[in-house]
Amino acid sequence: MSPPKAREDGMRELPLRERKKLRTRRALAEAALRMFTERGFDAVTLEELVDAVEVSKSTFFRTFPAKEAAAIEAEAEIWTAYLEALTAPERLPEGPALDALRTVLGEVVGELGREWGERYAATRRLVLTAPSLLAYAGSHRHGVERELTALLAARLGLPEDDLRPQTLAQLTTTAWSVAARGWVFSDAPFDALLDRVGRAFAAIPGSLELTVRHPG
Repeated sequence: MSPPKAREDGMRELPLRERKKLRTRRALAEAALRMFTERGFDAVTLEELVDAVEVSKSTFFRTFPAKEAAAIEAEAEIWTAYLEALTAPERLPEGPALDALRTVLGEVVGELGREWGERYAATRRLVLTAPSLLAYAGSHRHGVERELTALLAARLGLPEDDLRPQTLAQLTTTAWSVAARGWVFSDAPFDALLDRVGRAFAAIPGSLELTVRHPG
């Protein structure tokens, strides 16, 4: 994903039908986040949400598979952008895979920008207020890990049942969670999130080298 101006420029290059779909998706997601935050996820009906955007239920379900999906759109955006970036050969630098994954994730977060960061923070705070949202977000993250595992296995020339791509995929999502969780509930600026991403990945090797010692 790109900063707002770049996204608008990119949208202008799309066919009119696709531009309309993207604008509808954005309007539904923004309305969902606002309404769910103000009134609570369970208190807002799907009918109220689609009425606020002036679209039909059928349009909603052509855009999102569930009410929960509209609520976590900001989270879905980062992983969609990340997986797209990783499929571009020029975006994935040579060298240790974990370093490459950290580099691309940091770039993607920077490209998404501050406005996205605000929506992401609001989304994560909202998710914790509704068990169904928390479960949906967890299921979505597992799906991302499966896609990332398959992508890494292909890029590294490894079979999909090799545990190393799966481990790398889960280390990536865990490092992101560790970095973002503390930032979401702080008053730190957006740049601090980028710093936390780098530090979370950098902590992985040292964490694996920690030694347990019994006293005495």
